[in-house]
Amino acid sequence: MARIPLVTEKDIPAKEKPAFDAFVKARGKFPDTGPYAIIGHMAEVAYKVDDLRLYLRDEPKPAALLQELMMITLAREMNCGYIWFAHAASARQNGLRGDIIDNIRERRPLTGLDKEQQAVVDYTLELLRNRKVSKPTFDTATACFGQRGTLALTNLISCYATLAYNMNAYELEPPKHATEPALPV
Repeated sequence: MARIPLVTEKDIPAKEKPAFDAFVKARGKFPDTGPYAIIGHMAEVAYKVDDLRLYLRDEPKPAALLQELMMITLAREMNCGYIWFAHAASARQNGLRGDIIDNIRERRPLTGLDKEQQAVVDYTLELLRNRKVSKPTFDTATACFGQRGTLALTNLISCYATLAYNMNAYELEPPKHATEPALPV
């Protein structure tokens, strides 16, 4: 149970109704669970955060598999069960090896990552832990993804960290996943 009620359409102030409507139009419906069911109390913020998220997800680099790797790495580092719930199975479906997913979930050492996978994990963890990245980590990411891809990675981390902070602060618990074990937090 979240610390505040999940948002409903009647909770949206009149001045934010256009943002709410735009959000619903973009997504097809207003979510009744997940981060936007909390952030939606500020419909303009929900719309803008999701618009940024969708824009970044459409960038060609890092590729979808690497984006999913970033998301589950962030979920583990930030102890965000909901992001884990939303992306662990997707990472597997996008071709990320099961041992990598399981080792991230259980905080075990990662082995056998390719150069791009290692770059994503190192960049994500350094940025979250240190609020910056070292020159070697930055240079490796840039060599793998280019300038624009590294910008996309940085902003994806920022965007998903925003979602994780909201879910963690408001204690939004994920539902049970049909195939993936929950993130131990």
